[in-house]
Amino acid sequence: MDQKTRDLTVVLFGNSSAVHFGDENILLGKAPTGNADFSQTVPEPRKISGHSLSVINILDLQENELYLDSVDQTIDRLVRENEIYTFIFVLQLGQLTDSDKGGIEWLQKLFGEAVLPFTMILFTYEREEDNDKVIDELKKNPLLEQLVEKCGDRYYTCSKSMNNQSEMKKLLEKIELMVSENSKRCYTTEMFNTASDFRKSLQNTHSQSGKSKLLWPFFQCKLCSYYRKKSKD
Repeated sequence: MDQKTRDLTVVLFGNSSAVHFGDENILLGKAPTGNADFSQTVPEPRKISGHSLSVINILDLQENELYLDSVDQTIDRLVRENEIYTFIFVLQLGQLTDSDKGGIEWLQKLFGEAVLPFTMILFTYEREEDNDKVIDELKKNPLLEQLVEKCGDRYYTCSKSMNNQSEMKKLLEKIELMVSENSKRCYTTEMFNTASDFRKSLQNTHSQSGKSKLLWPFFQCKLCSYYRKKSKD
């Protein structure tokens, strides 16, 4: 493995029900204590096959109501302090929830459309015999297929326990392949600022009393138009 991409920081998002936490969980370890709190998020050092990995766990945070004044400060801190190379969307095979269906949109809402090239899906399975069912799941579920397409058809499967060294090593190889395909670029502060500034300009136009919630459907439409226009300039 390339020394330059060995110490990686990755973000895991999605539903915690797709994971079995515990001492043997190589990627996440024990379950976080207390309720998910975005402002308290910090990277946790992990080891996979002797290689260093920093994991930022934001599982379940899409279930929370997020506000611009706190979200932007936290994301700005995370992006400035860490070179984030991969955003991993954790889904359980055969258990696609309503929250899961909007998981990629939720990520774009916070990090902008520029986050997509850094995103992949990690399907977890409960039983060993379910490991090879991902293709069947994609064929029978168009919504799931669309989520995979948004992530550039990048996905991998592993057990919910995440305790298999061989699976975790292959996941690390998948991550490093993505890093290579992205010319070893990470998600940058500039990318976040572009999304944040544009989102704030829309939010100011459609402000509400008190703290302003993220108006995602309108924001998504406008932001996609904005990126298409920039790509033509």
